[in-house]
Amino acid sequence: MSKAELYNSPILDEIFAEITPEELEKTQKRMLLAARIDDAIKAKGWKKRDLAMKMKKQPSVITKWLSGTHNFESDTLFELEYHLGIKLVQVEEKQEEQISHFQVNVTQKINTKECTEFVNEPKTGYYAKWVGNNPGSS
Repeated sequence: MSKAELYNSPILDEIFAEITPEELEKTQKRMLLAARIDDAIKAKGWKKRDLAMKMKKQPSVITKWLSGTHNFESDTLFELEYHLGIKLVQVEEKQEEQISHFQVNVTQKINTKECTEFVNEPKTGYYAKWVGNNPGSS
């Protein structure tokens, strides 16, 4: 087996040097997207023509999508997700902060004699006052 020979081309080097990091990232993401779609087609046991029939497209359109250079519309991606049963677009929903105000009423049975004794005991730094009928004041 022979090895591929490394080929350097000043013209190709110049072209690659003109590609911005943003363009390179877009191209990489398009290639990954195409590969993910292709993997999903294969996972379903389909051929390109099967997906084309489901989406009412020509097989050549699917070939173009799988080239890795196609700029998809969001509706096309959503339709692909539906037919292939995969997620291609992740849209995070904004979590809204919800503030709840509530009031808690606590009822407890108490021994009124013990309570009266507690309230009537002298305590420093405490202030207690009976509101309503004082059980010990009738």
